Amino acid sequence: MDSRLKAWLQLIETKDLGPVKAHQLISSLGEPESFIGKGIEPLLDYQRISNEIKESLAVDTEPENWENICELSEKYQIKYTTILDDDYPTMLKNIFNPPLVLYYRGTLPKDNGATLIGIVGTRKPDNYGIMMTQKITGELSRSGYGIVSGLAFGVDTHAHRTTIENNGITYAVMGTGCDQIYPESNRKLAERILERGALISEFTPGSKLERWNFPARNRVISGLSNGIFVVQGKISSGALLTAKYALEHNRDLFALPGDINRPQSEGPNHLIKKGAKLVSSYVDIVEEYDLIMTTQVDRTASLSDKEKGVLNCIQESKPAISYDELILKTGYNVGDLSTVLLALELQNLIRIGDGTMISSVD
Repeated sequence: MDSRLKAWLQLIETKDLGPVKAHQLISSLGEPESFIGKGIEPLLDYQRISNEIKESLAVDTEPENWENICELSEKYQIKYTTILDDDYPTMLKNIFNPPLVLYYRGTLPKDNGATLIGIVGTRKPDNYGIMMTQKITGELSRSGYGIVSGLAFGVDTHAHRTTIENNGITYAVMGTGCDQIYPESNRKLAERILERGALISEFTPGSKLERWNFPARNRVISGLSNGIFVVQGKISSGALLTAKYALEHNRDLFALPGDINRPQSEGPNHLIKKGAKLVSSYVDIVEEYDLIMTTQVDRTASLSDKEKGVLNCIQESKPAISYDELILKTGYNVGDLSTVLLALELQNLIRIGDGTMISSVD
């Protein structure tokens, strides 16, 4: 039995104490193990809590589901760090009301490690949202950035999976205990995340899925990240709540512009109107962190063979080539060529000018 964690949990569960007073208490008295369950004497001079709270803390009591927490921690190799520990992420420690205890499987982000970008969005992205999540996440990963997301369906899943496919580091912040994977279909993805990143939660092992856990989860995503990139989502979505936390935490805020007629683009377009940085390329994010000159990433490395072939045709026909001529050179039909050109334009590799003249971006 871990007596230190037991003391922290008793502190957190103390009736009427609350997180703000708990933070103040440990700031004054230090480790909970040094004063919880030690009688009233260590608490006598502390005036910011009531006598009832002092009496609760003076007695050694077992936290709720304590035996189950210990069993699950051992079974799933769940570790923890506290707000007083050196390995607690500094970015998260410095937000308002950070978790007192952070549980994790894998390896926590290091303060001298990769710049972290939180990528969030709807659980039901359209093809454009999926494509841009994969494109920008892949380029960020190859540029050395770590990716933080929430392991949910949709944008989260694509962000984590793309990072892993590009040998990057990714962190999943859970709305449950670290022993549980939600959605269940992401279990294999979660195991891959553990190879180079971590599953992270402020909820004790065994904690079930609760709707009210997700706002807390979103603040941790923001707290861990240097910047938040919102891909798609309605104004009322969790992604926009994460953006709100990003502003409160003084984080950089990025958003993907989208079709004004699509509900998925409502949130990001709103954020852009309010001052979030419009992202049309990973460069729009990277340049905020002064790494663009040192990464030297090959921007064409992730292109499909079809996209590379079309791009080569355009570059060989400088200064520009007409749409009709490109159809003749490539042999593609209008639909296929339009799809490829859209992908290249979104990556800022080509420019479609007046009429149907297409040129490469040097």
